[in-house]
Amino acid sequence: MPKSVYEIWLSQGKDKLRLPVLPETIDFASNVQNESVKVSRFGELTFIDDPGAREISFASYFPKRHTSQCEYSNFPSPENCIDKIEKWLKNKEPVRLIVTGTKINILCSIEDFPYGEGEMDIGDRTYSVRLKEYKVATPRKIKQARPVQKKRPSPVKTAKVTMYTVKKGDTLWAIAGRKYGNNLQWRKIWNENKAQIIKRDARNNRQQGHWIHIGFKLRIPPK
Repeated sequence: MPKSVYEIWLSQGKDKLRLPVLPETIDFASNVQNESVKVSRFGELTFIDDPGAREISFASYFPKRHTSQCEYSNFPSPENCIDKIEKWLKNKEPVRLIVTGTKINILCSIEDFPYGEGEMDIGDRTYSVRLKEYKVATPRKIKQARPVQKKRPSPVKTAKVTMYTVKKGDTLWAIAGRKYGNNLQWRKIWNENKAQIIKRDARNNRQQGHWIHIGFKLRIPPK
């Protein structure tokens, strides 16, 4: 009998097992509409439209001796095959199911693995496997928007009042011309120093800023 073009492999890490005898069907179950395809000498393959939580099950047997139903020779003994799958089950690690020539390459957990004495020849072991698709949770990185730091307004530089000592021949008119470049700004100096100027000489009540004395300190406001 010609051999199938398909191979079924179960593996956990580097530990692998190729099934000696192909199951008649591989059943996929989920809560979505499934699609079944007939394949010569392999039975029925079922493909899932939407990759949801799927259960995969199949049944076959591990042969004691090579027969025409075997896919290859020099396969492990039934006991070795059973021990390998039971070891994987106890490891509590997922296994990978691969069916060559198809899109089936799935990481699964072993949900159930019953086996018993074979019905073919003495020493054969029948079994069934129920697997469940295993999805590795990948934490999603959430980019948090950094709060926009409002730029603080630059502090307003306030021009400082400067001090000026009256010299011989000074007038508010002349001082304003030197400090502001505009003699008409003398009233700014007058208003800034009015109280002190009048206190120094009361005659300034009649003639504003006319009487300023040498050595008197004036406050010169900014432009």
